[in-house]
Formats: sequence, C-alpha cells, structure tokens
Amino acid sequence: MNLNNNQKYLFSFITALLISFFAEAYLTAVSCRLNINDFFPLFSFKKLIVLFILSFILFRILYDNELRQKVLDFIYKYRYYLSVLIIAVCVIFQIHGSSINELNLFGIKHDLIAGISRSIRSDEYLVNTMLAFSQYHNGFGYFSDIVRAAPTDMFIIYGQAVFDIAVIFRPFNIGYLFLNQGMGLSFFWVSRFVVLTLVSFEMGMLLTNKNKILSLSYAILVILSPLVQWWFAINGLVEQLIFGQLGVLLINFYMNTIDYRKRILSALLMIVCIGGFLVVFYPSWQIPFAYVFILLAIWIFLKNRNNFAYDKKDLLIIFTSLIILGLLMIHILNNSLDTIKIIMNTAYPGGERFNGAGEWEYFFNYLASIFFPLTEVNLPINVVEHSVFIDFFPIPIIISIIVLVIQKTKDKLLLGLLTLYLIFIIFYFIPLPDSIISLTLRDHMKTTRLFDVISFISLLILIRSLASLKEIKAKKLLIIASAILSVIVVYLSTLYYHNYYNFLMVIALVIIYAITFSSIFTAHSEKGKIIFLICVIFISFTAGALINPIDHGTDVVLENDYSHEVESIVHQDPNGKWIVSELKTNYIIATGAKTISSINVYPDLDKWHVIDPNGQYEDIYNRYAHITVDFQNETNTTFNLVSADLIHINMNVNDLEKLNVSYISTPKDLEQFSNGNVTFEKIYEKDSYKIYHLKYN
Repeated sequence: MNLNNNQKYLFSFITALLISFFAEAYLTAVSCRLNINDFFPLFSFKKLIVLFILSFILFRILYDNELRQKVLDFIYKYRYYLSVLIIAVCVIFQIHGSSINELNLFGIKHDLIAGISRSIRSDEYLVNTMLAFSQYHNGFGYFSDIVRAAPTDMFIIYGQAVFDIAVIFRPFNIGYLFLNQGMGLSFFWVSRFVVLTLVSFEMGMLLTNKNKILSLSYAILVILSPLVQWWFAINGLVEQLIFGQLGVLLINFYMNTIDYRKRILSALLMIVCIGGFLVVFYPSWQIPFAYVFILLAIWIFLKNRNNFAYDKKDLLIIFTSLIILGLLMIHILNNSLDTIKIIMNTAYPGGERFNGAGEWEYFFNYLASIFFPLTEVNLPINVVEHSVFIDFFPIPIIISIIVLVIQKTKDKLLLGLLTLYLIFIIFYFIPLPDSIISLTLRDHMKTTRLFDVISFISLLILIRSLASLKEIKAKKLLIIASAILSVIVVYLSTLYYHNYYNFLMVIALVIIYAITFSSIFTAHSEKGKIIFLICVIFISFTAGALINPIDHGTDVVLENDYSHEVESIVHQDPNGKWIVSELKTNYIIATGAKTISSINVYPDLDKWHVIDPNGQYEDIYNRYAHITVDFQNETNTTFNLVSADLIHINMNVNDLEKLNVSYISTPKDLEQFSNGNVTFEKIYEKDSYKIYHLKYN
C-alpha cells in the first residue's frame, strides 16, 4: 500500500492512539488484577500520553519504508553500543525487574515505574536477592556464616557474587562487587536481559541464514517467554540459555575466522560459557539443555568442517583452554565438593528421581499464558510451574513435515531437532528401565522441567522450518485450516483450564491464534514474516513482558527503622545468632544478621543434631528448606514437613541455648516464656515488630 506523507501521519496517529490505549488499559488491568473497582482510578493518562508518543514514533517509522529501513539499519549496526548504553543508564538509575517491593513491610513510600511486584516470586526477592545483599556484610567471601548462622557455600548454590576467580563463571554478578546494592541488582537484571536478547538474536541469525525478521521473532519468543520471565532471576535458566547459545555461536565463529587473535578470544569466552553452564548446578534443566546445545554444536561442526582451516596452533589453543577450564573447575570443586556431596545426599532435592509420567496439558499451556499476568492471584495453578516457551504447538511439527516431506528440503539440523524432540517426548511420557534412565541421566530431569526444554526444541524447529519454508498454494484453504486448528487447540486447552477460562477469553484465544497460525503458514513471504513478528510482539507483550515489574532502588528493604535497628545490633554484637519467627525469614540477612532460620540452601545436620541427637527428624530437615519457627515450653522440640521445601519447627524455648541463639525477631510476645533457664528481654518494638535479646541463666 503506497501512502502519501499526510496519510502516513494519519495512519500512524490512529494506530498509535489505539495501541497506546490498549497498552495502558492492559497495564492497568494487570496492576489491579482485573478488579474493575480499581481500574479507572489506576488508569493513568500521563502514561497514556507517553505510550502514545512512543507508539506514534514507532508506527510513523513502520509506515515509511525508507525511514524504517534507515532506523533498523542503524539499530542493527550499533546494537552492541546501544546495549551498553541501555545497561549503563539503567544501572545509574538503579532500574531492575525484581519484585522486591513485596518486602515493603513498613510502608515505605515507593512507586514502581510500571507493572506490579509478584508475591509468587519469593524465591527471587526473598531468597536470591536477600542472599546477594547479605554478601555486602560478608566481604563477598566464598563462604558466609550470615546465612544459616553457619559456614555456607555462597557460590555453588544460588551462585552469589564472591571475590574469587570463580566469579568469571558468574559474570552478571560482578556488578555487586563494585556497586552498591541498588546498582548491583540493576546490573544483574538488565545485563542478563540485554545479553540474552543479543545472543538469541544472533542464534536466530544462525538458524535462519541471517533472516533478521525471523531472528528478531525468535529472540522475542525466548527473552519474553513466560518460562524465562517467571523464572528470570533463579535457578540459572537465563545463564544456561546465554552460555549454551553463545557457546554454539563461538564454535561457528572460531571455525569461520582465520585470525588467530579472534580464535584465542573465542576460546577464552568458550571457557566462560562451559564453566558458567556447569556451575549453574541445576540438573533438571542443565542435562536436557546440554543435549540441545551439543546437537547444535555437532551441526555447526559438520556444517563447517570442509572449510575449516586449522594447524598446530589450534591444537595448542584447544589444549590450553581445556587446561585452564580444568584448573578452574578443580579450584571450584576444592571449595564446593563437600557442599555438592551434602546436596546429593539430601532427601530433597538430592533424593529425587524421575521417570516418565508427563502430563499432556503442558503442550497447551502457552495458550493460557497470555492471561497469567492478569489473573495470577486467582489461578487454580502455580503459574511459575506451568510456564513454558510459546512454541505454537502443534504448528512446528506440521511446518517441519511440510518443509521436509512435501517440499523435499534437505536439512540435517531440522532432522536432528525432530529426532531429539521425539526422544524427549518418549522420556516425558513413558517410564523406562533403570538402566536407560541412568545412562541417559533421565532420572535427574524433573519431568516438568524436561517439558520446558521440549517446548524450546519446538521453538527451534519452528524458526528453522520457517527459514526454509516455500510458498504454500491454496491460501484460502490455509486460512480455513488455521481457524480450525486454532479452535482445536483452544478446545484442548479448555479441557484443563475450563474452570479458568470465560467465554470472552476463549473467543480471544481463537482469534489471536487463528491469525498467528495463518501468519506462520504464509511466512515464506516478507509480508507474512512481518505479520508473524507483529503477532509475536503482541503475544509476548501480554504473556511475558508484563510478568516482572519495572522498579528502581532498594529502599523498601534497606531504608526503614527496623532494618537500621537490626544493623545497629549486629554492629554491636556481630557474632550474635538470630531466629526470625512469623516474618519474612530471609529479610534480616540483608542487614548482616547471622540467622539460623534463614533459607537452608543445604542442611546443617550438625546444628539440628544438637536438638535432635537421635536423628528422629533427620529426614525432615535433611533438605533444601525454608524454615518457620514457633516457640513453646510444654513439649520437646519437633520438626514438621509442610511441603517438599518447607519445614516448621515447634521449638521448646529451653533448646535455644543449645543453638546459642542471642536474638529473636517476632510479632509475638515471648516474655511469657521466660523461666529459670532463659530470659526474653524486649529491646525493640514498633508496628508489631519486636526484637528480643536472650539471656541464659
């Protein structure tokens, strides 16, 4: 469609107005979680104006072919410089995506830039972020006695920043070492987001033979996938995707350059990628992702082997790189081997074994995911556990069959991905003999985590197939087929989510995915690819971009009277041990307080044996565990397993001296428990938060 300048401005204005209104309405709906009583008071015309201006600029560019090409060429040419600029600006203003505002326990006036904090992300804001902040009071040592109030490995589990050579395998934590908590948190969030976007785009360029539109679609489907966004800051998912994809890209780069300075640099970066992938220490994702990236690496090798020029220098580079990697891993094992042994011998997660038993509804979780950010608190499921990559199943399988069978395209990578996909489907559904699951390491892949990787392979199959797709005739038939397929997949999704969907949600899903499926079938053309990209942006915005908030600073945790009081006590009595009861149990480790009841990332059996000498409850506390504590003086101390990673201790106050507890933070009145053995002296009280100092007679 050829438009004159006035028409371009008019179309840009109208489109921008509609899109910006929709975006602000959707953002408001997310903020008030569809509570219509809160909707209009929260609707911001200031944000609407900002969104309109940005949308107008965007669509003005899109409607002008010449201007669009200039802008895209500029962004592509300077994408690395622009990325550094984005990271720098965000760090300066301490912008991050943490749900740390959930820890605003004392009513600190704090406005989020956009979105809402998510209480369900407690492993992020209450565990990972508080562990990171605790390192500021530990000199960033490899081991810390702040967490658990006992020497705790801070590197191998939850991978915190440490002043140690091993930190090169945790490059996104380096900001903590040199910046304050707010800037360090910002660098951790923003740098990982930006780098994963860049690496995924380059991976897309490799998969699609440098088709920029498909590569951008792939990058968006990775970085803004529900899986990545719900799990963004924990368990090393982002790091695995970065290091795995970057490793494949580095192999390709190494084999296609003859400049030995670049080859040496590639080899050094490969050391970081391999080491960084290994020290994530989360087998349920590491193992299946390793299958995928090894397959891609083999494809790269076979693709380039005939043109790869090498000599003795390459053997020296590879040998030296392996020596360096080996020495660094030996150093880490020297520090963390005991930790690893303890974890492997826990009841949870070390004692877990998996085999088959997958659920079919996970294949259709991507459909409902566009509503999860709106209704997270009202869902009958755990949205984090049900998050996946949006792969548009079963379209990738259909498209790949069209490409390979009907259009007779020879593609070894596509065949390899389909083969691995089938193997993982077997792993997912079918229980296999012990010998097979042990040999393939299937027994260490949690079944739901295995499906996450299945959906990633499906996404790879889709993007690779679209890069080779030729025109499919009978366009009207394709539109009808897309509509029918959309109805089928939505119906299958309703079989599981029938108590969640309403009529409007079902209609919206049918329309959205009918359009998206049609764009996929016509993606052989430039226009089809652009429509597919627009669909990807829309779906990813609703399903992924709105999950985490855009926030700034750390004042909600570090700038309040309670935190300052704890810091003052810790300064006067740095060796005092704390127990936190009925509060956010990890909260005070951010102030440096040595907290027995903070997250036990691995068990401290010696400590618990002091009050459980016969090991009666060892199976309960021998695990990764969040800990809650109540106090009483009538019965012996007991341990109760609430869930796989949560234990409750009903503690007799006379056992506190055995644990050498000096302080207790709780909203309860503990003075009633004072007796001939222990005295509870209240030293702080404000807004129902009390701190007791314990004296033993």
